[in-house]
Amino acid sequence: MGAAVAQVMAVMPAVGEEEATAVLEAAVPMTIKGPDQFLEELAEHMAAQPDALTSGDSRCPPVLLRLAHVLHEAGHQVVRPGCAHCGTVRTDLRQLRAEGRICGTCDRRSRKNGTCGRCGATGVNIVAKRPEGGICNACYRVDPEVVEECAECGKLRCPAQRLPDGRALCRICWKRPMHSCVSCGKTAAAALIDEQGAYCHLCYSRRRRPRRPCGRCGRLGRIARNAHDGMPDLCDGCYRGPERTCSRCGCLRPCTRTSTDEPICHSCYARDERPLVPCARCQRDKPVMTHWPIGPVCQSCYTAIVRNPAECARCHDLHPLIAQGEDGLGLCGPCAGHDVDYTCRQCGRSGNPYGRGRCAHCVLADKVNNLLAGPDGAIPAQLQPLADGLTSTHTPFKTIQWVHEHPNAKLLAALVAGGREIDHAVLDELPPGAALQHLRQMMVQTGVLPERHEDLERVAAWLEHHLDDKPVEHATLVRPFLHWHLLRRARTRASKHTYPTVVGRDLRRRILVALDLLAWIDTQETTLAELRQGDLDRWLDGEKTQRRNRVRYFLGWTADRGLSRRLSVPSIPRQEPADLLDDDQRWQLLQRCLTDEALPIEARAAGALIILFALQAQRIRHLTADHLTENGDDAYLTAGRHPLLLPPRLGALLRELASRPPTPLMIPHGPKAPRWLFPGRVPGQPLDGHSLTNLLNRHGISTRPARNGALMALAADLPAAILADLLGLHVNTAVRWVTYARRDWADYLATRLTQDHEQSSDR
Repeated sequence: MGAAVAQVMAVMPAVGEEEATAVLEAAVPMTIKGPDQFLEELAEHMAAQPDALTSGDSRCPPVLLRLAHVLHEAGHQVVRPGCAHCGTVRTDLRQLRAEGRICGTCDRRSRKNGTCGRCGATGVNIVAKRPEGGICNACYRVDPEVVEECAECGKLRCPAQRLPDGRALCRICWKRPMHSCVSCGKTAAAALIDEQGAYCHLCYSRRRRPRRPCGRCGRLGRIARNAHDGMPDLCDGCYRGPERTCSRCGCLRPCTRTSTDEPICHSCYARDERPLVPCARCQRDKPVMTHWPIGPVCQSCYTAIVRNPAECARCHDLHPLIAQGEDGLGLCGPCAGHDVDYTCRQCGRSGNPYGRGRCAHCVLADKVNNLLAGPDGAIPAQLQPLADGLTSTHTPFKTIQWVHEHPNAKLLAALVAGGREIDHAVLDELPPGAALQHLRQMMVQTGVLPERHEDLERVAAWLEHHLDDKPVEHATLVRPFLHWHLLRRARTRASKHTYPTVVGRDLRRRILVALDLLAWIDTQETTLAELRQGDLDRWLDGEKTQRRNRVRYFLGWTADRGLSRRLSVPSIPRQEPADLLDDDQRWQLLQRCLTDEALPIEARAAGALIILFALQAQRIRHLTADHLTENGDDAYLTAGRHPLLLPPRLGALLRELASRPPTPLMIPHGPKAPRWLFPGRVPGQPLDGHSLTNLLNRHGISTRPARNGALMALAADLPAAILADLLGLHVNTAVRWVTYARRDWADYLATRLTQDHEQSSDR
């Protein structure tokens, strides 16, 4: 015992002498030979292999397997050896091969090409040897040397268990002992019995199994397969069973029929092997998912029924209706005499079954806890609102898939594993992208992070990542140009706008042009302070487009601070719009938007608003139900300072958009979010401007020509001041469009004077 204790303490410094003695007493089996033989064998092996408890090598004595499991249950960082063939972690790896110990299943599989000496069967598993040769499992179970009279049924059968008096029980008569689970209270077979009591398999897997970072997804979770042979630890979500080469498609995948010489992956089996049977619900020939009282049901109908519980005609409770009464009304399983009612064992909710007797909501709660839990196994208080938002979703199956596969979930797991408090500054340190932006908005919508003007504030983070490979002197100039000049002015303008402005792209263009100029100056072996007008003109002429003219903002800023000479950069000239629809094309397109029901209602409404009122896509996407008002039978839309009278058909379209229920999202938009007429897929945000433009373009509505044509028509009929006030345009923009239209306003002024005179006469 002393030598074994010393070896355990040497390998595991955190284990004291008393604990080492206790784990050895728990690990060493008590047999008639006594524990000394096992302890000596263990001490010799650990002396020869100091990393025996951390290498995962199964070429070891059986007592080491038990010791690794005991230490693992106690929470120590050890690697439990698994089967050298399939990787299954077990304590009864009895068969020792050159590559290591293997489980009984792999051992039987490896010996399955034998010939039974008694029945003559070929390609069978040889389980015992007799004078006539090896015999198969079927012959072994009826072998006179093996069978005994069962103490309960009296038949001669192979013993499965012995009673205290030595009599045998067959496999049919023997019942596994049942225990009351100390966690859930359910009476079931015990997976673990300790000083606290018995745990059923479900509670043991959910609560007691130690957790480690998964070698594939990186999340802290319960390990289903230990690392071995260069393969990492795999959690329950990443482990899909032993992988073999599919005999049909040739891909290395988890396969069914792995005990045969022709393994088939799940995809090939579902495509080629499953028979086609008429579904009792949809009447189509499809593979059978399950058999219900109404008949065989395909996977699509099974999903539609179990995920949408309805009121049973007999018990009037909400259940999946898997049967029909004589009157044709739907019945639940218990009312139809079926033993499956799809009620969750954990929460008692009916419908949405996921697996092991639990619903998708309960499974989702566990997976969200695994995703957001810190090293102590508890969700930090800061992330609790996010956890509540994920678990309260109306789409638990999609959220479970998101937790498993989405890059945002992996990014969130990495942030949680870092142990830092998550704020906007921490997210800004990460490479910018759509995944990061969506994750940030999820946290803002659930209250984990405060709301900010994202289009502006993320420009600073973008710049820091963009400057990684730029010279230090360039970064020293560009950073204050962005923070002290561009962002300061943009924030001031944004605070005065009714609608959120989208200026981040323009700010990034100005920064990129400034960096291009600085890089060109370095190639000319000069400095910014020495840059002359001729040099600048030569750089501007080096590109045919007028993109480089935006450098005027940077050079104006540097000149004000004495960093460069006062240089002249021509502004980008404004040109008359050449791409616009004429009146006939506009009216035809408007007629299509108002009458063609084959178009999506979002495309019809947005297209009509552009064609009639020349509204920008960025303004349309921010319209809410509060912008719609009604006065009798008339509907009005407030896009600027004054409401616009809508045609009846367009008013009906916008009212339908305002009355539609919100689209189910993983994180709902929330009660404080505006009721968007064009809601997006990002929580709390409307439809993205590019997505709205692409939607219109896909259905033949080109936004720029349509808006140009509408503005030209409106500018021909209205003065600039009225046009700007009605549509919320800047007065300079309205003046330019009136100039393009080149219309004399004498008739308009005469009409207004006549109306004013008539109104004064009526008074």
